Amino acid sequence: MEICLSKALEICDYRTLDPGRFAAPFTMDEEALKVSLERLRSRRGKITEADRVEKDDFVRLDCESDTPRYQKKDLDVRVGRGLFSPELEQGILGMAAGETRTLDLPAAVVKVTVRSISRRILPPLTDEAAASWGMEGVSTVDDLIRSVKEAARDRYIEDTAEAVAVELSGQVNAGSRFKLDPGEIGAVCAEGRRMAEDMLRSAGLDPETADDEAVRSVTGRTKQEHYDFLRLLFIEELKSAAVGAVYMEQEGAEVTREQYRKAVLECSEGMGLSEEEAGKILTWPRFLRQTAATYLFEKIIAYVINYLKQEELS
Repeated sequence: MEICLSKALEICDYRTLDPGRFAAPFTMDEEALKVSLERLRSRRGKITEADRVEKDDFVRLDCESDTPRYQKKDLDVRVGRGLFSPELEQGILGMAAGETRTLDLPAAVVKVTVRSISRRILPPLTDEAAASWGMEGVSTVDDLIRSVKEAARDRYIEDTAEAVAVELSGQVNAGSRFKLDPGEIGAVCAEGRRMAEDMLRSAGLDPETADDEAVRSVTGRTKQEHYDFLRLLFIEELKSAAVGAVYMEQEGAEVTREQYRKAVLECSEGMGLSEEEAGKILTWPRFLRQTAATYLFEKIIAYVINYLKQEELS
């Protein structure tokens, strides 16, 4: 099966490229680890009554003042967060439940009565506590630290891998040699033009009459730059398809008409079109090119993820 008319005569092997140029290996410093562990402890903390107000306590107050902002009943504050009044929160430190104190604040004089004090008591960071939290594979503090680092690394990879793969894809295309078919180039450039026009229409602009200022306001580019960008994007996709086709052939990967039918149906449902109309947009040649380009991109993504997972977590 011929995926595309254009051919990759020589390919740049993505496995020779260095993802580290675009993303450093994952690391987690001691401060970030400490914050993550404190969050875990906080989620499992128990609320108890306290005698005197300390930082981070949950306190319910009654406030009396001639200033409306401070005339409050049943006011709940988290001491030290400064969400209501940093000066008031500082002024009630050390107060006991039931105690009344008059505070001379910069904005008002406030008579404050502490009605209740609640405090979150965090569990100790011990093997026994870690084992009781019901986390898979965690029975010691060392297990917990490893789990926290793995979760942070996975988030880092999720946030990073695709952007790195895009950069490497560009390097693969730049380092490969192609024989591009003129007819296919013309077809993908026409597709790029149609997408560029559709993007303008979706933004409420008429592609025929919109000027540079109007186009720049929605795309960040002049009208010609917008068209050129989409044209080059589609040409790069064609190159990626030509490289991907080589890998597919080497690995015996097939594309079936059933896969195409499902893709057309998804396009039809997603765009609110009939299957016939969707088939005119997602033609069989275009589907083949997209499949090959995606095949290459997924291989590069897997390569990047493997690279980012290689660092030690100890």
